[in-house]
Amino acid sequence: MNRRHLLLAGLIGLLPAMAQAQALSGAQRTAAIASLTQSINAITRIQGRFLQTNPDGSTVGGRFWLQRPGKVRFEYDAPSPLLLISDGATVSLQDRRLRTTDRYPLRKTPLYFLLKANVSLEKDVLVTGVEKRGGMTIMAVRDKARQADGELTIIYDDTANQLREWAIADRQGRVTRVRLVEASTGAAIKQSLFATPGPTRKYDPKN
Repeated sequence: MNRRHLLLAGLIGLLPAMAQAQALSGAQRTAAIASLTQSINAITRIQGRFLQTNPDGSTVGGRFWLQRPGKVRFEYDAPSPLLLISDGATVSLQDRRLRTTDRYPLRKTPLYFLLKANVSLEKDVLVTGVEKRGGMTIMAVRDKARQADGELTIIYDDTANQLREWAIADRQGRVTRVRLVEASTGAAIKQSLFATPGPTRKYDPKN
């Protein structure tokens, strides 16, 4: 089993044991790719809480706001000093304790393919694996143009019609998982939440 299939198998192993995993091929695979493309493009706004599992197995939670195309905000719970914002073009990761802000083009990150307008999983990415389990579609993709590093795995709940989770594996195979919990759709989101953060200030865990 190659590393790509190991990644999918590892993520599936974290899902409830509701049904046997089914790797798709042929017409079933094509239909699943088309269906997930349509589901992602139908997403406009999601907000709620998230649980992030880091490559070392540690976990951290927080609040998130996601608006397609292009925008997302992750506020990590204290004592984590991190704040991550995509304003539609740039991803900013701010560490309020170290007073640093790192910025990256959104196009250079695998998350781009969840946030871009009118994504086409048939054309924009190389689909490296598609599986079904218990009403979930699990799909791993890579950037065909090789502008975004790493592999993105999407877990979508077909029964509830909701994005449940994604994972990003970097070049070294280290996986960061983000699971959406207490998520709701449709409510308006203040656009100021997606403003690129300015200079950092002294970290205050009460803020």
